[in-house]
Amino acid sequence: MRTNAWMRRGAWLLPLGYALVYRPWQRSWGASGSEVTETLPGDEIVTQPQWEATRAVQVDARPEDVWPWLVQLGAHPRAGWYSYDWVDNRGIRSAEELRPDLQHLAVGDRLPMMAGSSAAFVVESIDPERSLVMSNHAGGGAVTAAFVLRPYGPRGSRLVHRVRFRVPANGLAWAAAMDAGDFVMSRRMLLGIRQRAERLARRRHGGAEPADDAPGTPLTYDLSVEVRRPPSAVYALLADVQDLEPLPRAAGVHMTKEPDGPTGVGTRWHEQVRLAPGAWMRVESTVTAVSPPDSLEMDFRTRWFDGHLTYAVEPTPSGCRLHQRETLSLRPHVPARAAWVDSRLRPRLLDRLAEIRDLAQTRSA
Repeated sequence: MRTNAWMRRGAWLLPLGYALVYRPWQRSWGASGSEVTETLPGDEIVTQPQWEATRAVQVDARPEDVWPWLVQLGAHPRAGWYSYDWVDNRGIRSAEELRPDLQHLAVGDRLPMMAGSSAAFVVESIDPERSLVMSNHAGGGAVTAAFVLRPYGPRGSRLVHRVRFRVPANGLAWAAAMDAGDFVMSRRMLLGIRQRAERLARRRHGGAEPADDAPGTPLTYDLSVEVRRPPSAVYALLADVQDLEPLPRAAGVHMTKEPDGPTGVGTRWHEQVRLAPGAWMRVESTVTAVSPPDSLEMDFRTRWFDGHLTYAVEPTPSGCRLHQRETLSLRPHVPARAAWVDSRLRPRLLDRLAEIRDLAQTRSA
């Protein structure tokens, strides 16, 4: 009884806390005071908004690494909103890679708001690598979404996202839902853009990003990357890759080699690959063929799949091109579809190849 009385007396604190604390915080999440108050592209479309939010993230990537993820925004069949896909994309995973077919955005293009819905944002203005503005006009109301990119430091960016809307009287219930729920989706989207852009920047840091010559082919990988080191140096790194820490930073891999000494047929690697915080996968690899400095092959196995990996080192005028050719077979007890596994594994393999390139180029001769 006493507990219920306290709950009744304290119930009024919830809306008060929402209005005075949570609402102001979420409407300016991550943004500086000047970013909140300044005029941004698109403000002229909804001049007297009933609701406005300005949020921002700092990205450890230059604007040219962030921009390609913005221009392919939009629910399926576009790349997704990089948010909670089960809410706005019918559960279809937002793209983890850039889609060349979506890199040519124009004013007037329609970006689906939700997969399977006719509702769409219309592109209002584009200033490449600086700003993208879209709007939706329906039922006498209007919503605008602006993305503004600015360089921040020598290798970073600020990504500012502003949403403004005005609705007629019969849309106030929708406006209330927006007030409570937009932050959840927008925050996830900004963090998703940041994650993808920083990964792209890591791949490009040491030169051209790795090439994927087998896109869309589940569990078959033919990847390659240019390395500004001679073939012998790259092969030596691959043959004793466990000695280089950390490798790779992005993928989270810890390795040991058995036995010590030169790598040859029968050499084994024991790997722990971080899948998520606190979750690791063990990989056992056995070398099946060596041909220094041209190639290194191995079989590998985990609880979930078996496979074969070939590293081939091709001489080039500037150093070499490292090829990673890999095939995987899921074990019968694994319920996941190959396409689902591929969508999560392929980005990690590209990250790993880029890390190997960077380590090879920074390793002392």
